[in-house]
Amino acid sequence: MAMNFNALLIGAVQNGASDVHIIEGQLPYFRIRGDLKRVETPPLSHDDMVALLKQIMPDRYKSDLEANYGVDFSYQHETIARFRCVAYYQDSKLAVAMRNIPLKVPSIDDMHLPEVLKKIAMLHRGMVLVTGITGSGKSTTLASMLNHMNTLEARRIITIEDPIEFKYANVKSVISQREIGRDVADFPSALRQAMRADPDVILVGEMRDQQTIRIGIKAAETGHLVFSTLHTRGAVHTIQRIMGYFDLAEHDLLRDQLSLNLAAVITQRLVKTVDGKGRRAAQEIMIVNGIIKKLIREGRVLDIGGVMAGRDEGMQNMDQALAELVREKAISTDEGAKFCDDFYAMKRYIAGVSSSADKGGIVG
Repeated sequence: MAMNFNALLIGAVQNGASDVHIIEGQLPYFRIRGDLKRVETPPLSHDDMVALLKQIMPDRYKSDLEANYGVDFSYQHETIARFRCVAYYQDSKLAVAMRNIPLKVPSIDDMHLPEVLKKIAMLHRGMVLVTGITGSGKSTTLASMLNHMNTLEARRIITIEDPIEFKYANVKSVISQREIGRDVADFPSALRQAMRADPDVILVGEMRDQQTIRIGIKAAETGHLVFSTLHTRGAVHTIQRIMGYFDLAEHDLLRDQLSLNLAAVITQRLVKTVDGKGRRAAQEIMIVNGIIKKLIREGRVLDIGGVMAGRDEGMQNMDQALAELVREKAISTDEGAKFCDDFYAMKRYIAGVSSSADKGGIVG
C-alpha cells in the first residue's frame, strides 16, 4: 500500500477525528468536529483496497461484501482505538468508512451530560431509548450509562450489537457482548436468547424493525431494563415512529404497553463548542412520569412537549438544552440556532424567560 494505513489511523486518533473515509483512487478524509478534512497522502489503488480489507475485515464477511455490496464489522488497531467499519462499493470501486470508538468508555461527567442520566442508568426495569441522527453520539451516551451502572452495581448485562462498538470490562457487573453475524444470527433471535440467559439489563444496538421493538417491549414488561437506539429527532417523534411500525388495529394495545414500559427517551444533537476544540451533546430528555403515561395512553403525544418544558424530574426540550449550553458559554447562539427547533423559544430560554405556553393546560 502506498498509503501508510497505520499512520493514517494514528493520525485520525491524534487529531480527534470521529470518522475516516477511504475510497479507492481518492484522497482519504477525516471528519473532525463535524467537518470533513482532506488528508494529503497518496490514494489507494484497487489492489491496495483489497489488501487493506484483508487486513481489517474478518474473512467471514468477504462473501457478504461481494453478495450484498456492503458489510458492517469492527476493527481494533492495537492499543490505539476500535473502529466500527462499513466496507462498500461505490461507482464499482471499493470504499470503507471507519467510526472511531475510544478504547476507554467516557463517563457521564467526562461528557458533561445532565445528572439525570445517572438516575436513568440505575433504573431496574423499563425501556430507555437514546435517539438522534447518525453520528450524534448515541452509542457513546449509552456506553457511558452502561458503564456507570457497571461501576456501581452487580447486574447481569447482555449487549446485542451490529457490530460490537465499545468493549466493557466487568467491574461489579457481569457483561456478555454478542455480535450479530458472529455470535448470533439477528436481533430478534439474540433478544429471545438473551431473555433466557438470566439478564437484568439488555442493550440492543438499534430498534430497527417491528419484531425487535415487540420483543424489546416484552423484555421490559417482564421486569428487565432495556436500552436501545432509534433514528428519531425527539421524544414525540420517537413514539410516533414506534407506532408507525404497527398496524392501526394494534395501536391501542401498543399505547398501553408504551405507557407502562417506556421509561425515558433521550434525544441528542452534537454541537460545536465556542473554543473550536470539540463538540457537546445537547440533549432533550423525557422521563415517562404519571402525566406522560396518561398522554401516551390517550394518544395525546403532541401534548408531551409542554410537560417536558416544565423541566420536572430533570426533563427538558431541545431548545432548553441548547439555551443552557449558550448560557454556560459552551456554545455560541449562532451554533444553537443551527440545531434548535424554535429559535425564538431558545432565545427566551437563554434570557431565562418561559412562555405561558410552556407549562400547564395539559391534563384535562
